[in-house]
Amino acid sequence: MSVPLSPWATEVFGKQALAVRVGLGQALRNMQANAQAAQEQTDSRTNHTYGSARWQGQFERVWEELKDLPGAVPVKPFGFPFELVIVGRGLIYPFLYSKTKSDVRTARIPRESRLVRELFTFAPEPAHVQDAFDFDGFGESGEVVEPRGALASVPSGTRLILVPFACNASELLEAHWGIAALGAERRLEWETEPEPLPLPDTVTSHGQRLMTIPKQPTASELELTSFDGGAEPTLTLSSRANVDQQRDVPPLTEAEPADDQTSEDDANH
Repeated sequence: MSVPLSPWATEVFGKQALAVRVGLGQALRNMQANAQAAQEQTDSRTNHTYGSARWQGQFERVWEELKDLPGAVPVKPFGFPFELVIVGRGLIYPFLYSKTKSDVRTARIPRESRLVRELFTFAPEPAHVQDAFDFDGFGESGEVVEPRGALASVPSGTRLILVPFACNASELLEAHWGIAALGAERRLEWETEPEPLPLPDTVTSHGQRLMTIPKQPTASELELTSFDGGAEPTLTLSSRANVDQQRDVPPLTEAEPADDQTSEDDANH
């Protein structure tokens, strides 16, 4: 059964609203699958690889799924390694709000960074506007935040669309989207009811991302490539001249290293 679109989604994304909703759900499914594949390939006892791949994927997979929509534009915030996406009048910001199922209406932004404060200049004003004495280190937090980089050229009237999702290394649990203000203690004050995003069961792939563990060499192949599997080298020994021994000249055990003719600048050419 198809879930009807809310008026706010149609207002922000226009005719692309349904495609955006479908694309966001698919992007998060792909994000989870890629992060799990990366974790499995490392065979690590920690989930650091999963976490890093998931963080990267929550932005890159969204762009992959939405980039072909008419009017989709990438936006790279100042000092941020990934691009966000604008479709219609919606600036999309996905983020992990929980590693377990929990009420998204009580969700918090994980960290109130300078980027987050810049993004929320495109969001509604909170019910209670914090003054300088509401913050730790009020001298810095009380400043007026202006968007930098590509965010500074975002068209007037653009709205921040939040995409909070819950997942862990085992499964993608749930995802929502909606519009909210940033309230006290990083709490979200929802202007719209946070709506569930449908999450597909299947994974789509764009490009040549690694999806399986490469074929490992057999024991016979290793015998030909292992550093200790070849023939022993022939060593040439020579005695030191008597004059060197009398003058206490240290023996020369290996050739002097040649000067390195390359530099880091070569990578830029």
